[in-house]
Amino acid sequence: MGKILNAYILPHPPIIVPGIGLGRERKAAKTIEAMKKAAREIGQDRPTTIILSTPHAPTFRDYVYISDTEELSGSLSKFGRPDINLKFNNNMTLFSLITKKAKQVGIDAGGLNEQQKIRFNISNELDHGALVPLYYIAEKLDNFRLVCISTPFLPMPVLYDFGKCIQKAVAESGEDVVYIASGDLSHRLTPDAPIGFSPKGREYDEALVQKVQRGDVKGLLGIDESVLEEAGECGTRSIVMMFGALYNKKFNAGVYSYEGPFGVGYMIAKVNPR
Repeated sequence: MGKILNAYILPHPPIIVPGIGLGRERKAAKTIEAMKKAAREIGQDRPTTIILSTPHAPTFRDYVYISDTEELSGSLSKFGRPDINLKFNNNMTLFSLITKKAKQVGIDAGGLNEQQKIRFNISNELDHGALVPLYYIAEKLDNFRLVCISTPFLPMPVLYDFGKCIQKAVAESGEDVVYIASGDLSHRLTPDAPIGFSPKGREYDEALVQKVQRGDVKGLLGIDESVLEEAGECGTRSIVMMFGALYNKKFNAGVYSYEGPFGVGYMIAKVNPR
């Protein structure tokens, strides 16, 4: 019987990858150290598969897109590091099981055919939401397969239910899995933030960090869409999906770090099913 060994919330700022920040990454020292700590722990877990949800994969309002090519790869060339080119084997069995479980409960999910990818201008390459956490993980772990899932604009309860489907698929697969919820928090923490300042940004981040620390799933599911928009976040749906994958499990949750050095909130947290 497969199981989710541990789950992590990890941010994805390319600036923390060596050679991209050109010294500016020192402002995110807490995030880098916590990312390295999480990567070490994942290496010690030795999962056979990593399931990663990312808000920067192709996203739909009514469909959960799961990367469907045999090989999953991508580079950080857009950020000045074309030499960082990561490749992983897709766990196609787990991909199929997740798709099957989702469709059984009325959630449309799966891959896309070539015609659809052309129509929607979709690349098969992994996005930076996947590549930045995987860069650190791959330094401590090799020989694992990957499942990469987008975070669609579905209602929070539906995303949570999709997470339950992931749990059922993992159990049936026999895999040892670590779940990575990739996502940054508010992008509006300071006047020089990427999409401008809002006082709601800091309020949102503080509340979300507390909800994760308490394992407050009900509170996460109750976040209003207008709050998400005002905060300018990108990680909440990924986090909700992750907690759905831990449905009906007792767990310990701990936040390793939180900071917002560039006007964007970065949280690193671990959720350990007991």
